[in-house]
Amino acid sequence: MLEGSREKGVRTEVVRRLSFTWFPMAAAVVFYAIAMALAAFEQDEFAPAMVVAAFTLFFWLMGWNSAIRFTTTHLSLTNVLVTSKVAWKDVAGVTVDDGLSIQLRDGRTLGSIAFGGSLIGAFTKYPTHQRARRILSEAHLNAVHEGRDTGPVHLRSSLEWRRPLVAAVVLYVPLLVIRAVSG
Repeated sequence: MLEGSREKGVRTEVVRRLSFTWFPMAAAVVFYAIAMALAAFEQDEFAPAMVVAAFTLFFWLMGWNSAIRFTTTHLSLTNVLVTSKVAWKDVAGVTVDDGLSIQLRDGRTLGSIAFGGSLIGAFTKYPTHQRARRILSEAHLNAVHEGRDTGPVHLRSSLEWRRPLVAAVVLYVPLLVIRAVSG
């Protein structure tokens, strides 16, 4: 699945694996419905609703937040909470062997949880991974390579906290309101 958005005048494309996105998101919706019911009807304990909501957040992190994003100059790969960002000029290529891999010029490899290896994928030759590889390879060919493709590879890894924080607020505030109203 390829999506796009504009941020600071730059178009960001997002590649997600449909089955890895929608199954966890369906589970997240079910878990959140359970959390809402627990918050509304469980008068003695509030902890179960909060724990179930934590599972909702976990499923959202795995399914929706874990993605590959790219612009004309950079590629970023988010695995749950850690985002690795690299300039396209530092990418040597995109391969599908035992899952999708981003090969860097210095020999390092970036892997994706969403596009990881599997037994079924080994038998079916990873069709969803191949589609993502084609999208990323085309983006790599069309990328703006600022500067020279020599020197050290600049790979930045960071803790992705803004989207998960917003998701946590969206999940927990209604639960707290329900708890406050229900007494």
